[in-house]
Amino acid sequence: MAMVDMKQIHALEDATDLLADPAGLRRRAAEHGCLFFRGLLDPSRVNDVRWQVLTVCNDDGWLAPGSDPMDGVAHPDTRVYESDDPRWQNFYNSVLCIRDFHALALDPALIGMFEVLFGEPPLAHSRNICRLVFPDLNTHSTPPHQDNYFIGGSDETWTAWMPLGDCPEELGGLAVNRGSHRHGMLETTEGVGPGGRQVPVEDDSAWVGGDYACGDVIILHSLTIHQGRDNLTSDRLRLSADYRYQPRSHPVREDSLQPHMNWLTWEEIYGQWDGDDPVKYYWKAWDLDVVKREPR
Repeated sequence: MAMVDMKQIHALEDATDLLADPAGLRRRAAEHGCLFFRGLLDPSRVNDVRWQVLTVCNDDGWLAPGSDPMDGVAHPDTRVYESDDPRWQNFYNSVLCIRDFHALALDPALIGMFEVLFGEPPLAHSRNICRLVFPDLNTHSTPPHQDNYFIGGSDETWTAWMPLGDCPEELGGLAVNRGSHRHGMLETTEGVGPGGRQVPVEDDSAWVGGDYACGDVIILHSLTIHQGRDNLTSDRLRLSADYRYQPRSHPVREDSLQPHMNWLTWEEIYGQWDGDDPVKYYWKAWDLDVVKREPR
């Protein structure tokens, strides 16, 4: 099992009303290191991305024959996890070529929310991440970690996590160790599951999590500990997306503007898009403070 046991799991607290109270929103963000927004995004737009990702799954033979692709029912004889497995690489490369997957990160509701939080225009990193978790693969839940280890750059980078479709608790979803960002950067060691790294977690930690509906978004500071919960269903795939944001005036590490995994170039990803699509290279319109990644 990659995830750690959680003795205290608190219900998600909707922060939507605080969007009209920037000072209050920032106070809660500073205290909790995470904010949850119920129904921030149009579910139809999120479900459209879900459909396109599941179409890739269906083309790859990962869905149960004869099932409705939108149900995400896994083929009973197929289990693939995030790795260098050629089957995963082929799937993931196809997902990264989905234009609407990247466009969702630039949704006005997301950009507007982060503008309130930061008090300035945000920069959406272009290194967008899709997660897909098969049932009965509990050793491949994402272990508890801090995103700052992978991101660097601005200390005020936040991750927006959203389910691609409804995500009841039994399907897993994200659990966030509320307030853990106040402990600073922790020692990161080798771990099991996506990312392959983890941090220590105190036994009495207070976590937040629960049921997520399509359109819900939870955001977390890059030092906030979080983990994927096990997919306890017998036959359903869990799909989600990670998008990252920071104040535009802050330094950004160069690899945060590269495709996730670097298996494809932007030219390959954009190959079938319209030539003047505004989602292509959108960050190049700004004078950014891009810094190099220092070797570990």
